[in-house]
Amino acid sequence: MGRCEACSPSGSAGLVGVVLTLLATPCAADGAAFDDPYDVPAAPRPPTLPELTHREIEGTLEETAGAILPNPGGQIAHAFVQRLAIEVPLGLRRWFLGAGYEVAGGGGSNAFRVVGGNLEIQGRTLWATRTGLAFGGGLGLVLPTASFDENGLTSEAALNAATLRPWDVAFFVPDSVGFRPVVDVRAVDGAFVAQFRQGLELMVPPGAPSNRRIYATTGVYFGWWVTREVAGGLEAFEAYVIDAPNVRDGERAAVVISPSVRLALPWVQPAVSIFTNIGTPLQGASDRIWGFRVAFTVLLKAFGD
Repeated sequence: MGRCEACSPSGSAGLVGVVLTLLATPCAADGAAFDDPYDVPAAPRPPTLPELTHREIEGTLEETAGAILPNPGGQIAHAFVQRLAIEVPLGLRRWFLGAGYEVAGGGGSNAFRVVGGNLEIQGRTLWATRTGLAFGGGLGLVLPTASFDENGLTSEAALNAATLRPWDVAFFVPDSVGFRPVVDVRAVDGAFVAQFRQGLELMVPPGAPSNRRIYATTGVYFGWWVTREVAGGLEAFEAYVIDAPNVRDGERAAVVISPSVRLALPWVQPAVSIFTNIGTPLQGASDRIWGFRVAFTVLLKAFGD
């Protein structure tokens, strides 16, 4: 009882026939087989970390703006970062291909400057279950589209941008090729979701590999559905300098915390976050940061849906 008829071989079937029958008609009478990768629990999209199991083509425009309070003797600075990203699901939401680009600007001791960042192309894969558990990994390739003199005036705007988003410091390392491997884990329990990302950023100037920079990054998101359309959440990020010029041991870790609110509409999902640092900001270049992020995620029907 409860056994698939196709799983009961006849006496005339050989071993090969039995194996082919089992592969062609798997037993799923109890509904335990995970044969529908789209049938996963709904979870709030994090404002900054990726939504791991989205079925739509996802485009995000994210604006980060903040004030950077100086170390003693310095001058307050203001900066913004504009991020544009797109990610396309491939292979039944098991594979994803995306790209991201950032541009920044700001002013402080020098005049207002704008600096273009690097371009990242990334792919990732994912395994998920109907119970709400998902994990996977990916790799990003950072192309050297940011080019400026690190000792020039524009470098201050780039450093300020990286200070607001230390987990994206690779976007503002000039004249360098980068690799960004990541590991993702997510758990959904009813209205609650917890998500974790661990990454490594390796930036290498092609002409001077000894001047490489290596950062370890960590992102955590806790979210919950307040209503069917509104989600609250808390993100925290750490960027740790493993290897970079002129960074002292006590200034290697930069931690940013960010409470947020997300509105989940059918084709667009805006989010608002505020953030500040805990401890020393990126590389000890300033004393404290305050700011906000506004993100608009547009959802489009994926190919083949």
